[in-house]
Amino acid sequence: MAGSPTCLTLMYILWQLTGSAAPEAVKELVGPLGGAVTFPLMSKVKQVDTIVWTFNTTLLVTMQPEAGTIIVTQNRNKERVSFPNGSHSLKLSELKKNDSGVYHVKIYSSSLQDPFTQNYVLHVYENYPNGRSSKYSLFHSGNTKNDGKSPLTDHNARHTKAIYL
Repeated sequence: MAGSPTCLTLMYILWQLTGSAAPEAVKELVGPLGGAVTFPLMSKVKQVDTIVWTFNTTLLVTMQPEAGTIIVTQNRNKERVSFPNGSHSLKLSELKKNDSGVYHVKIYSSSLQDPFTQNYVLHVYENYPNGRSSKYSLFHSGNTKNDGKSPLTDHNARHTKAIYL
């Protein structure tokens, strides 16, 4: 089989949302249950009128940087959403399993015909007792090099399906 039905469904949704955007336009992020993750926003848009962050189809945050306005649309997210160092990158804290999914940001500017769009997929993992880790766990390997760094890179950890210590 080419892929699981869930994977194929997610790919179809992303294709519908991104239109003709290249696959590398989607950034995959991993965050620990109860922890935090930052959705990096790197755009070269000079004149930013409005920034809109969404989760799946739900509006999360609307920003108007010039006016200094930030509107978090759901009360339950007000304490969990922040923008580190005055950036437009979204930081989501106190991660829950149901935070896993597709996130989008659109930057609207009078200097652009179409909004700048960036898409993300977030996987929230949880640690299990007895050293077991979930599908998306990142961990520090007990086998370290002489310099004390783990031989496991972030890239390898992201693509590890299951790890039992």
